Amino acid sequence: MDVLTTGIAILGGLTGLSGLVISIRADRRATRADKRAAAADQRAVRAEEEGARARQRELWSEVISAMQDVVGANVLAQDLRPVLVRVRSSMMELVDGVTSEHYKRLDSWMSVEHKVINGLLEQTMVQLSGTGHTMKQIEDAHHAPNEWAASFINNLRVARKLEPSPDVEVSIEELIAGGEKALRQLPEREPPLPNQGEPAERIV
Repeated sequence: MDVLTTGIAILGGLTGLSGLVISIRADRRATRADKRAAAADQRAVRAEEEGARARQRELWSEVISAMQDVVGANVLAQDLRPVLVRVRSSMMELVDGVTSEHYKRLDSWMSVEHKVINGLLEQTMVQLSGTGHTMKQIEDAHHAPNEWAASFINNLRVARKLEPSPDVEVSIEELIAGGEKALRQLPEREPPLPNQGEPAERIV
């Protein structure tokens, strides 16, 4: 009887041990599954972040592309309104797409840049009013807007590569200040003389 009891006890112990081993293995499998799920989540987050960064680079590139149409544009040979509408539209998409707190003044930068290039092109149109201009006069009249647009494109290319940071905020503030200074230096549009109608419509 004692032998039988002992055997049953041993069997019960083995069964309990087997159950414990199975439980440990199940826990390990669950842990590995959790780790795989966590790794998959991290990959998904990284993919989403990279997708967002890629889209933002694309938005910067769209503004650059639009501004490249301004460089070399000829106010005597083409209607610049579609060009500047495209510039403004790409700027607005960029502002909407870049949501980092470090770019909170991005809209102000884009706005002042658009005003400056618009004002410079208007100035060019005034300089080239009438007929009989030499090629040198035409080139000189386009120099200021072309130079400003080219400088803006360079700044956009730099900004496209930067990661959001406090330094970016400082740089944007400096660019806004530079744009506002350029705006102040542009000649004001003169009001129309009596009986000469309204001033010419703005490009945009």
